Amino acid sequence: MNLSEDRNESGWQNAVIIIPALLSGVTLIVVAIIFWKLICKKKSKKQRLRDETDADCAVNAGGVYENSLDPSDPVLEKKQLPGHWTVEHKVVLCSGHFGPISRGVLCCPGETEDGRHVVLKELSEHCSPGEVQDFIDIMKFYVQVCNHDSLIKMLWCQTTRRPPSLIMKAMSCGNLLTCLRSSREGVQALEGAVPRITEKDVYSMALQVAGGLEYLSGTHDLLHGYVAACNVLLHDDLSVQLCGLGLAAVQYRTGSFPARKAAQVPLKWQSPERLKGADITEKSDVWSFGILLYEMVTLGSPPYPDLEPSQVPSKLKRKYRMERPALCGHRLYEVMTNCWQWEAPLRPCFTDVVKQLQNASDQADGQRPVTGADALSWGEYMRVAGIPS
Repeated sequence: MNLSEDRNESGWQNAVIIIPALLSGVTLIVVAIIFWKLICKKKSKKQRLRDETDADCAVNAGGVYENSLDPSDPVLEKKQLPGHWTVEHKVVLCSGHFGPISRGVLCCPGETEDGRHVVLKELSEHCSPGEVQDFIDIMKFYVQVCNHDSLIKMLWCQTTRRPPSLIMKAMSCGNLLTCLRSSREGVQALEGAVPRITEKDVYSMALQVAGGLEYLSGTHDLLHGYVAACNVLLHDDLSVQLCGLGLAAVQYRTGSFPARKAAQVPLKWQSPERLKGADITEKSDVWSFGILLYEMVTLGSPPYPDLEPSQVPSKLKRKYRMERPALCGHRLYEVMTNCWQWEAPLRPCFTDVVKQLQNASDQADGQRPVTGADALSWGEYMRVAGIPS
């Protein structure tokens, strides 16, 4: 082999090595450029979102709701608080999802009668535009849906004055769960003695709640989603109204039940199908109504008092059910167990629940007060009930 041939062979070998190396290098450079562009694009998007959020905060910090509020909305116009009426003597009760919740007195200048006690829910100036719209939608929900005596009602709303607010009737005894536990022997409510509750009173309150739930499901095809004593309000004449209607309001607005929010309901009030992540129906509320009956007839004892919340699903699957409370009649307990049928189709609808309660109420004890067996503190109650503190 001569010198020229050696050089040609050497050049060919070098080309075989160099060309793939160059191609690999070019490929790496192209990939690096693509990644760099993607990163820049993502950073730009994040910055834009920050700018939009900052702009929203700047608007809401001044309490400006003009982009979301329509004072001439025909649904709310007829419920606007008259301009010369005011809510006086406000006392903040708690901080709600949208802003402060207060108790006060609705006053109309020139009237000689004492003002009406009301609950005022106000919209915080720091709410986002989306939350403002949700607040308005809830007002509309109260106007269009809550037209049953057993559902909490909105008396008036304010969208022409700041802050936007809705005004509701105040029930003299407040939350039913608190009243049940306060009615135990030797315990007084904040505003005086809570009425002693008999089994006949339990039937009366249960019929009112069942009637409200029958109206929600039958007239509007809506679910409550958290039927429990903590979501019932009590008046001193033992009339009750169902509250905690946030899940129903979302379903009314969107057409679908908010499964993620519904999953936040404590396990001990959830039906088996909810625990399994299946669809929620009227029969799911019926199951929870049976738990409410247990709460009422035991004066606010936590459901499944001998079980930790995490034990409930597996025990229910093995056909475990709570025993009949000491002062609970057999017919009332039969209504409970009908509500606790494992298969949802086997449970009664609320129309049937109302009929069962009406048929059994004549034999209820109207003399002897029901009692609660446990002596749990509120903190211990929350733990046993599985309610986040």
